[in-house]
Amino acid sequence: MMREIMVRAMYCEMLGYDASFTYIHAIKLAQQGGVLEKRVGYLAVSLFLNEGHELLLLLVNTVLKDLQSTNVIEAYMALTVVAQVFPKDMIPAVLPLLEDKLSEIIRRKAVLALYKFYLIAPNQVQHIHAKFRKALCDRDPGVMTSSLHIYLQLITESPDDYKDLTGSFVTILKQVVCGKLPVDFNYHNVPAPWLQIQLLRILSLLGKEDRRYRGAGMQTQAAGQFACLHYALKTWKKL
Repeated sequence: MMREIMVRAMYCEMLGYDASFTYIHAIKLAQQGGVLEKRVGYLAVSLFLNEGHELLLLLVNTVLKDLQSTNVIEAYMALTVVAQVFPKDMIPAVLPLLEDKLSEIIRRKAVLALYKFYLIAPNQVQHIHAKFRKALCDRDPGVMTSSLHIYLQLITESPDDYKDLTGSFVTILKQVVCGKLPVDFNYHNVPAPWLQIQLLRILSLLGKEDRRYRGAGMQTQAAGQFACLHYALKTWKKL
């Protein structure tokens, strides 16, 4: 019953109506429910609350417990909330658990949570930059893709500190253009277009005013542009 009520409350909030009286029940649903109830509770929390909301303090122990759970689904749901609305004051309590998750099946979501932590409290995650590099070379393309969000932010702030990774980004872009990623990343038969755009942005930042890297970057950028143009024309012909 409470699960159905919470779904209706989320719908009301999406339409612009105030459903703040249900916020505490979203917390309780995440704390006390089974997997389905917990999923709805966490989803409601991520939609209802912001980082500064006082009710989030009531959810900290539940998140810590679920992050340590042997149930992958529970840990995944907890990571979703951490990546969206968790306050920066609670980062020290959660960060060690996130580092452990980088070696598990849900490491993609853990990388996104670390990205959120970097945005709100960069000084607290300075010691895990080596893990960012490990994520960039991860065998799972999803984890690698998640790490690019972090590197785009890092390189925008200080491109000179990441010049040594230029070759890695060029190699990744070549693999994308050549269709080496799983078909799940394709969009209308175009190989990972958003990933190509993100890599081109990173390479443009790294190669700006630096002739040493401009050659490799320009060559791969041209290949990416021609690939996007080719698939765009190919899609247009099918319309």
